[in-house]
Amino acid sequence: MPTLTKDDIWKGISLLVVPLAGWVWNTNIKVTQLELEVKHQQEQIAMLQKKIEGTEADSKQIVGIQKDIEYIKVLVGNIEKFVRN
Repeated sequence: MPTLTKDDIWKGISLLVVPLAGWVWNTNIKVTQLELEVKHQQEQIAMLQKKIEGTEADSKQIVGIQKDIEYIKVLVGNIEKFVRN
């Protein structure tokens, strides 16, 4: 019966360690890629939120302008009545 030497034990360990190291390397690369994607998505979300805030301010201004237009219409109507009389 053959005996196990230190070389045989190291060969057995290396058969397990090398594929495991490859798996760890690939997993680390995938995690890094996902982190970069998440960072990019967060930047896009922040940019879109700023645009939304700007849009809300614009829509408030539009509502104010619409109210001003309605008020002016009433004033023009009153002026028209006054001129006709």
